Amino acid sequence: MKREHVKGRYSRQQERRKFSRIEDNIFIFCKLKPDYRVIEWITKDISEMGLRFESDKFILPSTFIEMEIYQPLDYLKSRIVSIYALANVVWVKEIKKRRRYKGSNRYIGGVKFTKISKQDRGIIVNYMKEKFKKRGCSP
Repeated sequence: MKREHVKGRYSRQQERRKFSRIEDNIFIFCKLKPDYRVIEWITKDISEMGLRFESDKFILPSTFIEMEIYQPLDYLKSRIVSIYALANVVWVKEIKKRRRYKGSNRYIGGVKFTKISKQDRGIIVNYMKEKFKKRGCSP
Protein backbone atom coordinates (compact mmCIF):
# COMPACT_ATOMS: atom_id res chain seq x y z
CA MET A 1 0.00 0.00 0.00
CA LYS A 2 1.56 3.28 -1.12
CA ARG A 3 1.30 6.23 1.27
CA GLU A 4 1.89 9.90 0.61
CA HIS A 5 4.56 11.62 2.62
CA VAL A 6 2.95 14.59 4.28
CA LYS A 7 4.62 17.21 6.42
CA GLY A 8 4.08 16.41 10.10
CA ARG A 9 2.74 12.91 9.48
CA TYR A 10 4.61 9.62 9.39
CA SER A 11 3.63 6.75 7.09
CA ARG A 12 4.08 4.19 9.89
CA GLN A 13 1.86 6.09 12.31
CA GLN A 14 -0.56 3.89 14.25
CA GLU A 15 -4.04 3.75 12.77
CA ARG A 16 -6.51 5.81 14.83
CA ARG A 17 -9.61 5.55 12.66
CA LYS A 18 -12.76 4.03 14.09
CA PHE A 19 -14.22 3.12 10.68
CA SER A 20 -12.64 1.15 7.84
CA ARG A 21 -11.73 3.08 4.73
CA ILE A 22 -11.14 1.97 1.21
CA GLU A 23 -8.69 3.63 -1.14
CA ASP A 24 -10.42 4.94 -4.23
CA ASN A 25 -10.50 7.92 -6.56
CA ILE A 26 -13.99 9.39 -6.54
CA PHE A 27 -14.93 12.81 -7.91
CA ILE A 28 -16.44 15.33 -5.48
CA PHE A 29 -18.04 18.71 -6.17
CA CYS A 30 -17.89 21.02 -3.12
CA LYS A 31 -19.31 24.35 -2.04
CA LEU A 32 -17.40 26.00 0.79
CA LYS A 33 -19.34 28.05 3.30
CA PRO A 34 -19.84 30.90 4.04
CA ASP A 35 -18.71 32.27 0.64
CA TYR A 36 -20.03 29.33 -1.45
CA ARG A 37 -16.76 29.11 -3.35
CA VAL A 38 -16.92 26.03 -5.57
CA ILE A 39 -14.05 23.53 -5.75
CA GLU A 40 -13.54 20.01 -7.05
CA TRP A 41 -11.70 17.23 -5.25
CA ILE A 42 -10.65 13.67 -5.87
CA THR A 43 -10.84 11.30 -2.91
CA LYS A 44 -7.87 9.25 -1.78
CA ASP A 45 -10.03 7.06 0.45
CA ILE A 46 -13.58 7.01 1.77
CA SER A 47 -15.53 5.59 4.70
CA GLU A 48 -19.07 5.84 5.98
CA MET A 49 -18.04 8.75 8.24
CA GLY A 50 -15.69 10.79 6.06
CA LEU A 51 -13.02 10.86 3.40
CA ARG A 52 -9.49 11.94 2.57
CA PHE A 53 -9.01 14.27 -0.39
CA GLU A 54 -6.38 15.95 -2.53
CA SER A 55 -6.66 19.56 -3.60
CA ASP A 56 -4.61 22.22 -5.34
CA LYS A 57 -6.12 24.81 -2.96
CA PHE A 58 -5.57 25.14 0.78
CA ILE A 59 -8.82 24.79 2.76
CA LEU A 60 -8.85 25.91 6.37
CA PRO A 61 -9.62 23.19 8.92
CA SER A 62 -13.12 23.58 10.41
CA THR A 63 -14.45 24.89 7.08
CA PHE A 64 -18.04 23.77 6.59
CA ILE A 65 -18.78 22.33 3.13
CA GLU A 66 -21.66 21.00 1.08
CA MET A 67 -20.56 18.00 -0.97
CA GLU A 68 -21.89 16.13 -3.96
CA ILE A 69 -20.03 12.83 -4.17
CA TYR A 70 -20.23 10.88 -7.42
CA GLN A 71 -20.24 7.47 -5.71
CA PRO A 72 -19.95 4.27 -7.75
CA LEU A 73 -22.49 1.56 -6.95
CA ASP A 74 -20.23 -1.34 -7.96
CA TYR A 75 -16.51 -2.04 -8.00
CA LEU A 76 -16.40 -1.77 -11.83
CA LYS A 77 -17.77 1.78 -11.52
CA SER A 78 -20.32 0.96 -14.21
CA ARG A 79 -23.08 2.82 -12.30
CA ILE A 80 -22.64 6.05 -10.38
CA VAL A 81 -25.03 7.95 -8.11
CA SER A 82 -24.85 11.39 -6.54
CA ILE A 83 -24.60 11.44 -2.77
CA TYR A 84 -25.16 14.68 -0.89
CA ALA A 85 -23.46 15.32 2.42
CA LEU A 86 -22.57 18.16 4.73
CA ALA A 87 -19.08 17.90 6.15
CA ASN A 88 -16.45 19.65 8.20
CA VAL A 89 -12.78 19.83 7.20
CA VAL A 90 -10.86 18.19 10.05
CA TRP A 91 -7.27 18.54 8.86
CA VAL A 92 -5.22 19.76 5.88
CA LYS A 93 -1.51 19.28 5.25
CA GLU A 94 0.85 20.24 2.45
CA ILE A 95 2.28 17.38 0.39
CA LYS A 96 6.09 17.56 0.45
CA LYS A 97 7.48 19.12 -2.70
CA ARG A 98 9.76 16.20 -3.51
CA ARG A 99 6.70 13.91 -3.68
CA ARG A 100 4.76 16.17 -6.05
CA TYR A 101 5.17 16.49 -9.76
CA LYS A 102 4.55 19.64 -11.77
CA GLY A 103 0.86 20.50 -11.85
CA SER A 104 -0.09 18.02 -9.13
CA ASN A 105 -2.19 18.68 -6.07
CA ARG A 106 -0.39 20.40 -3.22
CA TYR A 107 -2.60 19.58 -0.25
CA ILE A 108 -4.16 16.53 1.31
CA GLY A 109 -6.86 16.63 3.97
CA GLY A 110 -9.68 14.87 5.70
CA VAL A 111 -13.35 15.64 6.22
CA LYS A 112 -15.93 14.23 8.60
CA PHE A 113 -19.51 13.97 7.44
CA THR A 114 -21.81 15.98 9.72
CA LYS A 115 -25.01 15.17 7.85
CA ILE A 116 -25.61 12.33 5.40
CA SER A 117 -28.75 10.26 4.88
CA LYS A 118 -28.88 6.64 6.04
CA GLN A 119 -29.53 5.60 2.45
CA ASP A 120 -26.44 7.43 1.15
CA ARG A 121 -24.30 6.10 4.01
CA GLY A 122 -25.56 2.63 3.09
CA ILE A 123 -24.47 3.11 -0.53
CA ILE A 124 -20.93 3.90 0.65
CA VAL A 125 -20.88 0.93 3.05
CA ASN A 126 -22.15 -1.51 0.39
CA TYR A 127 -19.58 -0.24 -2.11
CA MET A 128 -16.81 -0.70 0.45
CA LYS A 129 -17.98 -4.26 1.24
CA GLU A 130 -17.99 -5.12 -2.45
CA LYS A 131 -14.50 -3.67 -2.98
CA PHE A 132 -13.14 -5.51 0.10
CA LYS A 133 -14.75 -8.75 -1.07
CA LYS A 134 -13.34 -8.35 -4.58
CA ARG A 135 -9.86 -7.80 -3.10
CA GLY A 136 -10.25 -10.88 -0.91
CA CYS A 137 -10.00 -9.09 2.43
CA SER A 138 -12.35 -7.87 5.12
CA PRO A 139 -12.95 -4.29 6.31
